[in-house]
Amino acid sequence: MAKKVCFNINSDSLGSYTNYKNKNLKDPFFFNVADRFFAFAKKFNFKYSIFLIGRDLENPIVAERVKEWVKDGHEIANHTYNHKHNLGKLNYNDAEMEILKSHEIIEKTCGVSPVGFLAPNWSTSSNVIRVLYRNGYLYDTSIFPSYVMFLLLTKLRWNFRNSGIKHCLFQRSDWQANILGPRYPYYSNGGCLTKKEKDGVLVFPLPVTPFFRLPCWHTMSFFTSSSFFNSILRSCLKKSFFYYVMHPADLASPDDLPPDLKGIQSIERLHIPLERKLKIIEKNIQTIVKTSNQFVTLREMANTFKRDKDS
Repeated sequence: MAKKVCFNINSDSLGSYTNYKNKNLKDPFFFNVADRFFAFAKKFNFKYSIFLIGRDLENPIVAERVKEWVKDGHEIANHTYNHKHNLGKLNYNDAEMEILKSHEIIEKTCGVSPVGFLAPNWSTSSNVIRVLYRNGYLYDTSIFPSYVMFLLLTKLRWNFRNSGIKHCLFQRSDWQANILGPRYPYYSNGGCLTKKEKDGVLVFPLPVTPFFRLPCWHTMSFFTSSSFFNSILRSCLKKSFFYYVMHPADLASPDDLPPDLKGIQSIERLHIPLERKLKIIEKNIQTIVKTSNQFVTLREMANTFKRDKDS
């Protein structure tokens, strides 16, 4: 079973869903919703790796809240500046701007340079990996090695049917990696997304099962039966290194949203009662906790992997 386990929050903020129309929004994803996540971290004694959108940190009240997370020992990683869903289709210079602009504001706000990265919508490319490698990033979590990505994108296109975002969802350069991408951690220098190199950025692919490559991240638990998702989770926990991805929407409710956004269509899972969401996430965390007592951040996991490789 998993020797080391990490819990991740891919912080797709309310601002990213609304194209940052209200720059002074007190985004509930950083307050009420985040507090629910941190209650589990306190109860089960672990720290999160949190992937933040740089643009959110331009809001002073959000920046102050994130500083508190850093003081509490949680890792802050890079989720780009604008959360462009077609990041993997951008040229090198544009991808670099998205990554480094976010890097700079995270470093300025938190006092610590981010060493981990996640592409929005898991949309990556050789250009993205090259940017990370040339700028000293330790790890990347942008490979989604499953055909389920095609189904996910179709669902997202429906969610964003009234938004311009829908036009860029299928603009990707990583289709081959979605089908043939490695299931285990590997190094990549950007030459080929599916080729293992001797050095480069350490890539942690999203956990998937053997054979059928069924992906394991918390959103999946809302679209399958409890027993089926539990079998996926237990299968993926057999790896030496495992991380569990969650999103703010997993613990958000319509009551958290400002009145003018309560009818927003693009946010997944808002219709599910909060009480049920809390029960689902606690059950899944309990399953994970039973397999390992070594809870680490992804930074720590990557450093351990690197040490083991070099020894």
